This record gives sequence, C-alpha cells and structure tokens, in this order.
Amino acid sequence: AGETSYPFTLGWNDWTNNVVGGQEQLLPEYPATPEGQKAYLARLKEMVSEAPEVIGFCYWGGEWISFKGNQAQNGSSWENQALWDFENKAVPALEVFNQ
Repeated sequence: AGETSYPFTLGWNDWTNNVVGGQEQLLPEYPATPEGQKAYLARLKEMVSEAPEVIGFCYWGGEWISFKGNQAQNGSSWENQALWDFENKAVPALEVFNQ
C-alpha cells in the first residue's frame, strides 16, 4: 500500500505555503484542476488494480482543508490537494473511490 495526493488547484485559501504550489511540480498530463486531479487518481487506481503485488493506496490529506480561515498563516499546507474544495464541497476526484 502507498500514499498519494494531487492538487485540484495551485491556488490557496489561507496564507500558508502549500506543499505543491508550482507548475513544475505537476505531471504534464495532469493539470492542477478538479478534472486533472480526478484523472490522476483514476489512472493511479487503474495501475494499482493491474499490479498483483500491490494491495491498494490511501489518499494523503484528503480532509486537510483550510480550517483556520483565509487569513491564517498556520492553516493547511495540503489544502489544494484535499478532496474538498475551498467552499468545503467534494471535488470530482472523490468519485473515483466509488468506481
């Protein structure tokens, strides 16, 4: 098993630097968009299901939204990789877990 995450945006919702915040940190085929995050996760799930020696993966920081407000300097550095957007609504990538 392994851990993963991927951004749905390179933006932020607080004044805490994000772990992934630059275009150069992305895989070219997966943009930092809700659709890119979902495509990344779907491909990863497909790869895991094809590998007999792998039993699964977990999504790191899926709940780490900006919990202290948009002015916080000690908020969440994973907020743009969470499975909830900046309005606390589920992002499309969450659907991959139901497929």
